[in-house]
Amino acid sequence: MTSTMKWCAALFGFALVGTAPLGASAADWPARPVAILDGFQPGGGTDVLVRFLAPEVSKIIGQQVIVENRSGASGHIAAQAVSRASPDGHTLLVQTTTMITSQSLVRNPGYDVQRDLAPVTQLTRIGAVLVAHPVLPVRNVREFLALAKKRPGELIFASSGVGSFAHVVGELVQQHTNIRATHVPYRGANPATIAVLSGEATFAFIGQLVSVPHIASGRLKALAVTTIRRSPAVPNVPTLDESGVKGLDVANWYGIWAPGRTQGATVDALNRAFVRALGSSVVRGRFEKEGVEFVGSSPAEFAAYVKSEVTRWADVARKAGLKPES
Repeated sequence: MTSTMKWCAALFGFALVGTAPLGASAADWPARPVAILDGFQPGGGTDVLVRFLAPEVSKIIGQQVIVENRSGASGHIAAQAVSRASPDGHTLLVQTTTMITSQSLVRNPGYDVQRDLAPVTQLTRIGAVLVAHPVLPVRNVREFLALAKKRPGELIFASSGVGSFAHVVGELVQQHTNIRATHVPYRGANPATIAVLSGEATFAFIGQLVSVPHIASGRLKALAVTTIRRSPAVPNVPTLDESGVKGLDVANWYGIWAPGRTQGATVDALNRAFVRALGSSVVRGRFEKEGVEFVGSSPAEFAAYVKSEVTRWADVARKAGLKPES
């Protein structure tokens, strides 16, 4: 069954539920406003998505849903806080691939993602764009790779932090293409984007929610998208696969977690609320045109996916020789 068919089946299933209360299997939830901790700075892709989603979830559960930015340490500060919160479904975490990609690069994050957090649902996935400053003398990926091979270590690639999705995608592409660039981490996607805009960095892999407006204005040069299919947000930009970097299909994904000891009935109620919110015209109208793929997985499906991602990105870090920070 394709992801589109799964999505339609999920929506049909919720339609059959009708007006049955979401908390029927967890009668004490929600008893008060629900807080979603966002591990990244305001204005980034995670923040944009969750702030559109929160009001829709609020309508469904009948309680206010508050988004609180608690940035730092590649999102681990927020994740650690949620892992230690009361497991009653009133404190949640929104996180991205970065929580997984950076796991093997943090010596002691203070929690275990597969033990101390309860997966609720994978919300979406969206590719990044390989972007460069407009003055870089290349027109496509092949010319970019030729330049990088001619000047090993001279090109600077910016990321939103050590172990971030933007960082490990850069490492993965280097492994596939045998180029060598110098990585410079910044404190978030916006500072990394600004570094490329100003010419301080040569290139970066920036999520579409942040990069597309700058591409449209001509302030960033788009060379490729990281997903296997082109994005409707930038339909004229080829994929890495089309550009000769065969087989790469990499996307940043967003998910919701509860504290690890949260009861299954509460997790299921949370799952139903967030998947229904993903189907709202407000959310889909805002993000579909930007190339966002909606997922809405079950808790079990999301848990299995997270496990596979932990293995995948730990292998990339090992091959890149990346070591845990103190």
